[in-house]
Amino acid sequence: MDLQNKQVAIIGLGLLGASLGMALKNAPVRRLGWARRAETRQWCIEHDAVDFTDDDVKAILARADLTILCLPIPAITEFIICHAQDFKPGSIVTDIGSDKGCITKVGENILHPLGVHFIGSHPMAGTEKNGCEAAFAELYDNAEIFVTESSSSDPEALDTVESFWHLLKIASVRRISPEIHDNLVAHTSHISHLLALALTLAVLDCDNAEEEALRYSGCATGFRDTSRIASSSPVMWREIIENNQSAVVDAARKCGYIYQKIVDSIAQGDFDRFESLFARGKELRDRWIDYKTANRK
Repeated sequence: MDLQNKQVAIIGLGLLGASLGMALKNAPVRRLGWARRAETRQWCIEHDAVDFTDDDVKAILARADLTILCLPIPAITEFIICHAQDFKPGSIVTDIGSDKGCITKVGENILHPLGVHFIGSHPMAGTEKNGCEAAFAELYDNAEIFVTESSSSDPEALDTVESFWHLLKIASVRRISPEIHDNLVAHTSHISHLLALALTLAVLDCDNAEEEALRYSGCATGFRDTSRIASSSPVMWREIIENNQSAVVDAARKCGYIYQKIVDSIAQGDFDRFESLFARGKELRDRWIDYKTANRK
């Protein structure tokens, strides 16, 4: 499908959905948008995040050539089930959820028999904030996008979804199976939130007010940067982890094993080993930074 002058619907106008609309401002598509709250829809019109909205989501879906579901994971699958008959026949539906196995299964099983193509997407972008008021057009700049391909995927729909993401200032689009995706993000994204949570609880959860005040004073930019994503939505992260439980447990256990090696080296006074582990971590992170820098646009 050539997206030139097509109608693209963004369902869910929170941080990710509203930012997506803003990023598409100069793209050759018409931006349709819908959110449950009238105040959110009005805000997005006033801040040029969408070109058109409507109280009735069915009216939006009936027009859309491509629909992007920017909702929490349980809401994505619920929306597909509830509105399966409302999508425009022959249209394409994608999403931005960070768990792909559960969403892809529902999307393909429900929509494909109705002549609507489902292709999962996951842009590696976001912040710890939420709501349309936190949206900004550059959120997706230099992001890497995963598009999930299964044996049921329509080749033309896959190409169209990839073409859609290329309308933004992204670094790359990669095709990947839903299963490989979910194992990957357990290691690259989900585990980071668990570590930020553990760090925050270990440092700031004090019963003694005097000790708490001292720790508040003692935490500086290193703690701020490392713990930032612990300020993310607890409800959202419960849903993400719950839907990727097995892969997250595997990633967490691997991390725990490595962390214990670091602790053991300190406890045993083996600071040569500690320095070696630290040097290996620095080498790997510096290599990753070089990769990200090389792929910036």
